[in-house]
Amino acid sequence: MISFQVSPEWLPRLKASNLDSFESLMRFQGGECLSKHPRGKTYRHVLPCGQVVFIKQDFYTKKMVVLRDWLHLHSAQPNTVKERLRMAMASRHGFRVAEVIAYGQVRCCGVPSRAVMVTLPVPGRSLEDFLKDNPPAEQGRKAIANALSALRRLQDEGLDWKIDCKPEHFFVADDLSVSLVDVERLADRKAPLAESVRRMQEQRFHSLLPEGWRDR
Repeated sequence: MISFQVSPEWLPRLKASNLDSFESLMRFQGGECLSKHPRGKTYRHVLPCGQVVFIKQDFYTKKMVVLRDWLHLHSAQPNTVKERLRMAMASRHGFRVAEVIAYGQVRCCGVPSRAVMVTLPVPGRSLEDFLKDNPPAEQGRKAIANALSALRRLQDEGLDWKIDCKPEHFFVADDLSVSLVDVERLADRKAPLAESVRRMQEQRFHSLLPEGWRDR
């Protein structure tokens, strides 16, 4: 059984690229391929209207993922569905994430199979790339502080990003505000994170800053 939803606002623009159905999005192979592996692909594509979108395809859902979800009494979901749900969770807590404009999946007897998701880009670029361009020291320090503030707020809200709290996953806009990307592993612990977890995550964040910015 196929389920598919698309934002009415974006339907005409997706239709102009013949990307207004689940199957057409799963068949898509244009634009720039950002990641490729046996389980799926991610593309960056420019619509005829000039809007950049990202298309994430799941070709299948691993059996071990399904079994693990069931063992934890969770509904088994493809990776793109998990990511979309965690993006929505982060958004509810006030964090900036990408806007999802279309998504769908195929399930058979309750077991997930293929899935797809289309998102708009978040503003700016990764903190890692921002710092590698050697911005003025004050701007760089402010961008790092804003990312750390977002990480600490996640921790206060009980949202555990585990080891994914890397500079490349914090996007910095022109005004130095921060958005979060690649949040598919974000978990809601329902309570502020332990001090040991906070220290580990902040140490990891600092250790992955570009050289020259770790001690500023």
